[in-house]
Amino acid sequence: MISIVQFFGLFGRWTKRSRLLAVNDRRRLLVRAAAVVVAITIVPAGPIASAHDQPEKSFVASWSVGHINPLPASIVQYSNQTLREIVRTSIGGDHIRVRITNTFGTDTLIIGAAHIAVSSSGSKIAPGTDRVLTFSGQTSISIPPGAPALSDPVRLHVKPLSQLAVSIYLPEATKSETSTLFQGASYVSLSSGNHVAAIDLPSASPVSAWPFLSGVNVTSSKKGGAIVALADSATLTSEWPRFLGARLQERGRTDHLGVVSVAIAGNRLLHNSASPSGPAAPNPQWGQSALTRFDRDVLAQAGVQHVIVFIGLNDIAGPGAFYPPSEVVSVDDLIAGFRQLIARAHEQGLSILGCTLPPLEGNTSLPGYDTPANEAKRVALNHWIRDGGEFDGVVDVDEVLRDPSHPTRLLPIYDSGDHLHPNAAGGQAIANTIDLRLFR
Repeated sequence: MISIVQFFGLFGRWTKRSRLLAVNDRRRLLVRAAAVVVAITIVPAGPIASAHDQPEKSFVASWSVGHINPLPASIVQYSNQTLREIVRTSIGGDHIRVRITNTFGTDTLIIGAAHIAVSSSGSKIAPGTDRVLTFSGQTSISIPPGAPALSDPVRLHVKPLSQLAVSIYLPEATKSETSTLFQGASYVSLSSGNHVAAIDLPSASPVSAWPFLSGVNVTSSKKGGAIVALADSATLTSEWPRFLGARLQERGRTDHLGVVSVAIAGNRLLHNSASPSGPAAPNPQWGQSALTRFDRDVLAQAGVQHVIVFIGLNDIAGPGAFYPPSEVVSVDDLIAGFRQLIARAHEQGLSILGCTLPPLEGNTSLPGYDTPANEAKRVALNHWIRDGGEFDGVVDVDEVLRDPSHPTRLLPIYDSGDHLHPNAAGGQAIANTIDLRLFR
């Protein structure tokens, strides 16, 4: 047992030692903190540089396409050949990258080399504009079945509403299982070998499709956004997205917006393409339904902010005339499908516009579409699109294209000739009626 004096003596020495330890601890903490600060300051700031030593920027879709899986008889096989695919931009920029997809491929897609350049005329490219494309720093890439591949950014000044040429070398036997129909201004070299850098593609043969190439994205100093047209053949024949893109470029307040079309002929909202109902029916393999492809063709677009849906006529009139009768749908079925698209768009922060369906009376291209029952469904669906208040905006295509003296028919000046599909004049009229304030 110790005395009071001894206790306070020991306590004094203990507290002095504690203070010294505390000071040392604080010094060690300050040294460690300084080291952390130094470590933080030498870590590179910002995103990792790209393969071309350019900083990653926000890309915006300037061109895109909706791909299909053609029927076996329509599938082309390439081997040791070069494709040169011509695309038209909507928005311009200073850097560019492309997206190549193997969406419906059953084998790995081997890309031996790929270039991009400004298109001159036909299969020619403008000298001095050719750029090598790389993928994760490599000039070739193997794309697994079902997957896309995104190229590294490359510096190239791209003008709005201009044509680009994307050249792809396919060194091995390759089936065009991911492609398009009825659109495109592309070429394939009939001369074997890698010709991606050629000014004029040797032995060039036209290809009415965009095999494998699914998108071209650009970036510039002005922050941009993309509008995606999810649609069917009425959009392909009228080309209203192209006219809308040109209209947006005329205004400084809207020239930051790109417009891309993922329209597919014969496309439907609710059902994928199916076998024809009769042996005389045309090729029916026109892609997955809008509900099926919405995530891939709309939500995955670079910088997407808005979507315009112009689809439904094939759902109403196709079953029994072109598609199996078992796929007949009601107006309520279609409304439920549109509500799904609206919910999925809103969940990702997108605005979504709905288009009313144009008249179809007297059409000659798809016999069986023009019936009183189908017309009644079209009118009822248009009423919901106009007055339902569920879309963020409405493009009243029906009102624009119909003949005022005969509202169940297209106005002759907007008729492509089959009394069903609008022509380019109709496309311009559709683009002109879209309220640009909806894209703020």
